[in-house]
Amino acid sequence: MTNIYQWTTHDDEIALDAIIVGIGGTSAEMVSFGLTYVEPQASIYWSAWFGSDGQVTDADFHPGPFDVPAALKKAEELRVRFGFPRVVIALEERGMWRHDWGELAEEEGY
Repeated sequence: MTNIYQWTTHDDEIALDAIIVGIGGTSAEMVSFGLTYVEPQASIYWSAWFGSDGQVTDADFHPGPFDVPAALKKAEELRVRFGFPRVVIALEERGMWRHDWGELAEEEGY
């Protein structure tokens, strides 16, 4: 089954009920200015969370860099471990997403 992720490109949009996979790299604009292309890399982070079982999880950040498939896999493991209801994506630029990583929701926003 393909995952369908909610996503955003807005740095100030935070999903308080999710593990967030941040994805960045060389944007199309950067390449147009002559910078060398770099494969997208990911980080994983989340806000403090009170799970339905009463478990308290502190906010944390795993800067990586991770390759994106590894980050998505790790985020899913963390989601289950800490009881978050979802994994969401924070993209530097929409065009960085690859279909083999999963599917993004049609509309941007958490």
